[in-house]
Amino acid sequence: MQNIWKDFLKRKELAALIIVVSAMIFNSLGMQQGGMEIATHYTEFGIIAGIIVALAWVAAIRIFKSTQYSKTDLERLNTDMKIKWLRLRKDRWYSDYRAGETLALVGFALLLSVSVWSTTMFPRSGVIVKVCKLTFLGCMGVKIILYDRYRIKELLLIALAGACVLGNLYASRYLDPLMWMMLILGSRNVPFKKIIQVYLMIAGGICLLAFAGSILGIIENLQYEAGERGIRNSFGIMYPTDFGAHVFFLLLSFFYLWGERLKWYHYMLGTLAGFLVYRYCNARVDSGCIIMASMLFGIGNLITKKRKSEKDSLMQKIWKKCWGWFGPYIMPLLAIASIAATNAYNWEYAGESVYSTLVARLMFGKKAFVEYGIKLFGQKIEMIGGGLTTDWQGDYFFLDCSYVNILMTWGVLLLIIVLALFWYACWKNSKDLYLQYAMALIAVNCVIAHHLMDISYDIFVLAAVGMEQRKNCIEKNEDH
Repeated sequence: MQNIWKDFLKRKELAALIIVVSAMIFNSLGMQQGGMEIATHYTEFGIIAGIIVALAWVAAIRIFKSTQYSKTDLERLNTDMKIKWLRLRKDRWYSDYRAGETLALVGFALLLSVSVWSTTMFPRSGVIVKVCKLTFLGCMGVKIILYDRYRIKELLLIALAGACVLGNLYASRYLDPLMWMMLILGSRNVPFKKIIQVYLMIAGGICLLAFAGSILGIIENLQYEAGERGIRNSFGIMYPTDFGAHVFFLLLSFFYLWGERLKWYHYMLGTLAGFLVYRYCNARVDSGCIIMASMLFGIGNLITKKRKSEKDSLMQKIWKKCWGWFGPYIMPLLAIASIAATNAYNWEYAGESVYSTLVARLMFGKKAFVEYGIKLFGQKIEMIGGGLTTDWQGDYFFLDCSYVNILMTWGVLLLIIVLALFWYACWKNSKDLYLQYAMALIAVNCVIAHHLMDISYDIFVLAAVGMEQRKNCIEKNEDH
């Protein structure tokens, strides 16, 4: 971070230009919204956003430069420097896997940025979104064609998945499966640790800007009255539960990334975050999952912690074996249970007295089953209740359960592929207990929430294709 700050100061002229342009853009947005007071708030916020963008730009340059050959490296490769210099200058992007990795991370960053931004109350630009998505497709396409190599079996699986995606695109006109397919293929052999780092930097930064903007009155803080449950705040995000989901997935990503380095105060801060989300957003599912994450990672580290010379105790062996064996099957089992329970739901035996968060999911899922039916390639389903406004939009109808949502909108085949990817991610990283914890918590959360395949929140499916980072990670969790 200190090196990034030094580079920021070295490039102060260009950084200042970025900040000024950002301030001017936000000032113009403020003038469109109202008078000078609003424009002043927007300008202040634009300055903060410009500083963050400039710092992110400097960090990206440092990462980009770290993936390139230096002139000294080129001199060492051949005594005839001029000939070798020209040859390597032409070919290094085609032979250096780090260049492909950079392309994938840049494309991922662009798609993630517009996706997370779309969950906030900030103004949206359709042109910018389209440009970012097209650039993402270009980056991933170049990476797949030039840097990836596939066996025949892998090509057949990709062709099968592509056929399912095209079938869904024809049946429902949803673009999300296509974007996910490109992201998953493009992320092949990219270190999953770097993917998580990019997610934390971008998603965390945008959510922090949205929170600050809502507190300062720059963007709207949607507030929903929930009777005895009080006022539910969204803090610059399009719905209170979506704000809670952002906090949950950001905290989960941080816990996964930090792993064995987590301390007692991290668990305390996580628990506090869960209570605050419950107090001010009344997002019961997400607050519960945040607290569960703090407890699970804390208990897991407590059980597996050992001194360098010690062997695994019986408890540690049982703990690791259980997660290694059963971890990959948690999500498929919960998906099957959720769909079966939804199908078995009966309105006659469920009155208002038993109405709850879970029953509501079952009720709307059953309604979708009856009115739309289950399709092989999915279908377009209009849902009401996605947020962005407090005005009444009609009778609420939303498929919150991720497994039911994907089944109905993406279809049976794509649901099977999604569950297979999550299973494979857990099986492939069976020794990474931290990934097993994260996947189990996501599986539980998605019984109630719809964020399983929403890139704005959950990117853990990329662990299926990302480069393994934590082989024998628990053996490193030692007290030296």
